[in-house]
Amino acid sequence: MNFISNIGKKIGSLVLERELKSRKRPVVYNNFNSASTIGFIFDAENKEYYAAAKEFMNYVEGQGIKVNGLAFVSKSDLIGYLPYRKGVDYFGLDKQNWYGRPVDEGITEFIERPFDILVDISLSEIYPIEYVFSLSRAGFKICNNSTKARYADFVLELDKKDDLELFIEQIKHYLETIETK
Repeated sequence: MNFISNIGKKIGSLVLERELKSRKRPVVYNNFNSASTIGFIFDAENKEYYAAAKEFMNYVEGQGIKVNGLAFVSKSDLIGYLPYRKGVDYFGLDKQNWYGRPVDEGITEFIERPFDILVDISLSEIYPIEYVFSLSRAGFKICNNSTKARYADFVLELDKKDDLELFIEQIKHYLETIETK
């Protein structure tokens, strides 16, 4: 990584921390029975991950819950090659400013939606995904044990860090068994 890129990341982290200080959100524990909306953030670069995310969203919709997704791709021109799925918006690295902050109206709208649950099923460390996850107004945030964990309300740690199928199965299990107040 070069010097300019490192400076951009440091400034991006500082700006994010400042934005987080001014955002307050109530944490509301939800499960599949209490949630009416669930947002998903995922990495669509890997075809298997994309298929697993799509299948998970279909499962949740089958529970009668409204879903919206935000999928990351490295370049926006790759979006045309992904299969269409209603309720999923895409964004790429080319839609960010010099320090990594996503600059797309769709991302701002996703962040502002008050989802009952927000699930980050990206297993990779991607700053724009971290940015969206951290600033989201969702009531209950779920992710794996990564840099995003400090912004989450529920963190799942897996022995195999890249086993998305197991991660999704664990999320399903806990969202079926968590008691809400």
